[in-house]
Amino acid sequence: MNRKIFTLALAALLACAPLTACQSEDQNPDSAGSDTGTGTVSAATGTADKEENKSPLPRYDYMTATVAADVEIGRADYTELTLTVPNSLKVEEEDVQSYIENIRFQYRTAVNGTTMVKDKPLAMGDDAYIYYKGFLNGEEFDGGSNWDDASPYKLGLGSGAFIPGFEEALVGVVPNTTSKNSPTEIHVTFPADYGEASLAGKAVVFRVVVEYAVQYTLPEYNRQLVETTLKYTPKKEFYASDEALLDEFEEYVFNYLVKQNQSNVETAKNAALWEHLTEAASCRNLLAAEVDYYFDVYASEVEYYYQSYMSYGGEQFKSQYPTVDAFAVAYFGLKADADWKVEVRGFAEELVCRDMITHAIAEHEGMETVSAEEYEAQVQYWITYYSSSGYGTMTRDDVIENIGETFLRESALQEKMGDWLMEQVHFTYEDGTPLVTTTENNG
Repeated sequence: MNRKIFTLALAALLACAPLTACQSEDQNPDSAGSDTGTGTVSAATGTADKEENKSPLPRYDYMTATVAADVEIGRADYTELTLTVPNSLKVEEEDVQSYIENIRFQYRTAVNGTTMVKDKPLAMGDDAYIYYKGFLNGEEFDGGSNWDDASPYKLGLGSGAFIPGFEEALVGVVPNTTSKNSPTEIHVTFPADYGEASLAGKAVVFRVVVEYAVQYTLPEYNRQLVETTLKYTPKKEFYASDEALLDEFEEYVFNYLVKQNQSNVETAKNAALWEHLTEAASCRNLLAAEVDYYFDVYASEVEYYYQSYMSYGGEQFKSQYPTVDAFAVAYFGLKADADWKVEVRGFAEELVCRDMITHAIAEHEGMETVSAEEYEAQVQYWITYYSSSGYGTMTRDDVIENIGETFLRESALQEKMGDWLMEQVHFTYEDGTPLVTTTENNG
């Protein structure tokens, strides 16, 4: 996970922060000291005043202070903008074809049961039982090998389980022509947005041994597959050719993939906007209490994931990642050793600056208000969230007591300003082509 993706993850987690205070009935807000009290923060002193019976999460009430004086940003920096998102977010023809190939894989049929085949070339659809070992710049990289496992890994060719190009490169390999002394080599490149930062966008070599294969036949991609097997309903009663129907089906797949990709596009748009705004603006007098707030939330999140992974991975995971420091570096792409905490504090400072920028713009535009309807919408959101997430039924008063009016008003303003700022931007892909964000007019 690279720096930008981690920053986005931190921002996305903010909405869940109140749950930290609500999950344990035994939690004592006083036990952690005065810094854990929730309430407004005095703009003059920067100290937190604890309010009774509120979530133990300190938050500053920006709406009661003047923030614009501490933020340098011009109107041209946040209106009439043109920003880009990565080309990798495009849905291309090859994505449509890959999706169709995956459908074919799902409906494959066995050629000869579970017979182990060693003397015939691998074909798409087969299960290849393999050992593999990955190398980056000639050095074996962590997590890229099952070479010493007791049994081979079963890889369905066409399943999309491995990075693009790996499965296709095995087509034509005859199992009994490979061995650990004479493996076949596969040259592939990790996607630019691959979760492991040290491998993202990197060209690597895998040494692969194919022990054997179980053969399957893929169904033909034709009208029968689309209409009979997949139950696709054609838009017309008559088509001049089967190809015309298949073209329509591929348009349907394209639109489906665009819709499925929408959340990724919105995340990228948000990242592009805030990367621009934080570069254009400068913030002074960041409140230490707010920086601590974000740091505590996200450092705790790293610790949470570390403990979760350890509970599943057991001793093997613990031996590979004996400390949360090692885990933070490997899984989140953060700086080595305990320096990741310094880096996370830097992210926290960026997020505090982001809050200040939002309020400064709201002040400039005369928008730093939250209507009763906007406030109630936030309350209803959390009522729904709690009830649908297994935390039990929450009344309006419960939500306000647990989350706090300051947080709810802040969330309402952030949502309103986020929507308004997005309206000020024209987005394109990096190559300048228009951004496809809906399933309309994509034919």
